[in-house]
Amino acid sequence: MRRDLNTSRAPSSRLVYDRCTLYDLFGQYQRQGNYPMDSIRNPLITVAAAMIIVAGMHAAAPLVNIILTAFLVAMSLTPLMEWAIRKGVKPALAVTITITAVVIGGLLLSLVVGGSISRMIEVLPTYLPRLAEIRDSIMKVLAGFGIDTGRLDVARYLEPQRILDLAAEVLSAGLGVVSTSLVIVLVMVFILIEAAGAIAKTRRGEEVHGIMSRYALFGKEVRKYVSIVSLTGLFVAVGNTVLLLVLGVDFPVLWGVLSFFFNFVPNLGFIFSVFPPAFLALIVLGWERALIVVVGFFLINAFSENVIKTRFMAKGLDVSILLIVISLLIWTWALGPMGAVLGVPLTLVLNRMYVEFTREERAGGTTGEAPGKSVS
Repeated sequence: MRRDLNTSRAPSSRLVYDRCTLYDLFGQYQRQGNYPMDSIRNPLITVAAAMIIVAGMHAAAPLVNIILTAFLVAMSLTPLMEWAIRKGVKPALAVTITITAVVIGGLLLSLVVGGSISRMIEVLPTYLPRLAEIRDSIMKVLAGFGIDTGRLDVARYLEPQRILDLAAEVLSAGLGVVSTSLVIVLVMVFILIEAAGAIAKTRRGEEVHGIMSRYALFGKEVRKYVSIVSLTGLFVAVGNTVLLLVLGVDFPVLWGVLSFFFNFVPNLGFIFSVFPPAFLALIVLGWERALIVVVGFFLINAFSENVIKTRFMAKGLDVSILLIVISLLIWTWALGPMGAVLGVPLTLVLNRMYVEFTREERAGGTTGEAPGKSVS
């Protein structure tokens, strides 16, 4: 009977021994600063966590877009507020000045863009006769090449009323973006208030906790990128507006503003910015002026990308083409059209986070403590 009891206890004792061995091994990993499951450098865990986070962002894209856009604008405006605080302005007044400047600029931009969109929606029906002529010309050209347009069903896609309805939907969506910007400004105000408090604490020598402790560090590359793209976008917008004014294309200021914002969309922004004014020039002024619009936009954009942006990128920030393309694909899927604008800044922030966290892990490994903990 005792022999049976001893035999039945043997597996239990061995199990306890194995557990103790595992705990000892895990404790040894902790003392050595090795975290195989917690390390951000573990490829499997990092990729799995990234997929879950990106899928969650995709599900909540409308809300996430507002928050991320507010952070992007706030990061871009923080240097202005920080400069005012350094000059002796109180943090509350610095925030007020920054917000007032943003609100005034946003209202002026909304009036210009919103007014132009409203007027364009009103005059869209006047383009119907010219659209019908362009459709008939395209049908004749295709028939001249021996193409049966009836079988291709081209007429249905080139129907003038259908084109105008699509244009009206796009323009109405543009008005919706203007209204959404009010929510973005509201979120941005609270971010700037928190950032001003963090700046004031840093100047007093106090320690900053929470998300604002990393705000300035992670936003450094973002501010460089936004400043460079904004400078080149301003050059492109002014050049395109002047070109359209000289050619007599309708709503030149609207297309110039769109050129500025589409400059934040890597690679594809030029195509999105040139198509509306070129198509409008084709309808109103003929194909010669439309061709001049395309060539002019191309030359202005090429000069901006290859001369201005290249010069400032070399001094301020180096962003590879591969990084831009990958970020454009991933973030556009996750966040929709706004992902094309937020893609590069988000990738820069994630890259900075990875560099800082791995640096902390190495520091923790050399001291024999967990990352982020000091040796007692």
